[in-house]
Amino acid sequence: MTQTPPFDPNEFARWLVDGLKETLSYRIKQTINREKIGELIQSKIPTRNQLLHRVLRRAFEKNGFHFEKVSQGDATFHLIRKRYREGTRRLILVPGFGDSPCTWIPSFGFTHRELARSFDEVIILDFPGYMGFLSRDAMVPSMAVLQGVVNTICEANPPTVLVGHSLGGWLAAKFAQETRRPIEHLVVVAPSGLTPENERQAYADFIISNQNVPLDELIQKVIHEPKRYHHLIREEMKQFYSQPEVREFVESVKPEQFIHPLQDFQAKRVSVIWGEGDQFVPAHWLRHWIERFGEYTDAYVMKETGHLPQIERPAVFSQVLLHAILGRPGVEGKHWKKVHSRPRERDLTPLPDDSRQKRIPQLIP
Repeated sequence: MTQTPPFDPNEFARWLVDGLKETLSYRIKQTINREKIGELIQSKIPTRNQLLHRVLRRAFEKNGFHFEKVSQGDATFHLIRKRYREGTRRLILVPGFGDSPCTWIPSFGFTHRELARSFDEVIILDFPGYMGFLSRDAMVPSMAVLQGVVNTICEANPPTVLVGHSLGGWLAAKFAQETRRPIEHLVVVAPSGLTPENERQAYADFIISNQNVPLDELIQKVIHEPKRYHHLIREEMKQFYSQPEVREFVESVKPEQFIHPLQDFQAKRVSVIWGEGDQFVPAHWLRHWIERFGEYTDAYVMKETGHLPQIERPAVFSQVLLHAILGRPGVEGKHWKKVHSRPRERDLTPLPDDSRQKRIPQLIP
């Protein structure tokens, strides 16, 4: 007769736990998609760009900048402010198409002392879907929305000096034409928007075609010496230009949204800065600014520089910027030159409505 072994509570516990493990494992395999779990885990791991943005945001905040969110419909924008003291003297910076406030950090490093002495506040705009701190947000696919946001921000925070780069130069200049509030100084860096009618479609096609060219080829159009700087923006540019909203944005531009060649700016003076090697916004367009607004415009050319002078040559660019804005002395010759000087500052005495336009001056050879 077989003898029944004595009851072992430890053995029973092991048997029970093993059974529960097997049951739970089976249920988990049936109800959970491993690929989704992997994607979820991957999404929680920050990329190199996200880590860089965290570090740079911390750098802004450590240097006294405050991030303020502004909403327009479903889109969220950043105003990155630094308040030096109470007062109304304000510099506003509008970055370019796909650009980031981060690329301007070197320039602020070289100019912050002079800016702190000359202005009460500095504001930098940050657009969603661009290469800045809102890069993970959806890009605004409409020129009308961007112009409306810039106009609203500048009306609510009247700039003493308004600086715009590339598309930001277009937005800044268009605001300066439409506002009734005088601006002391408009500074545009490689600005688009004053494009002759017969070149507009070709330029729009060029911007859209950049979505399909190899990344290295695109960077060569943007940066004068791509081997030295492409590692700084390679991944960001790839991410930005892969968005379908790029095409939507370009196709949304209407003729009335371009800078009007016959309408004065509500600015005492204008400064235009361009890199002589710029292939993205062609450097020869500088002549259009001199021809149309040369009466109160200074024009500067930076040598051996492409479309992003603020990261290609930040020390030289800062020297030119301070020379333009504050009249700081600088040494022309090796790295930059002033190619046109304004004969006068514009008188901003209110004019009758029918006197807002002017003739195009005789073309300058």
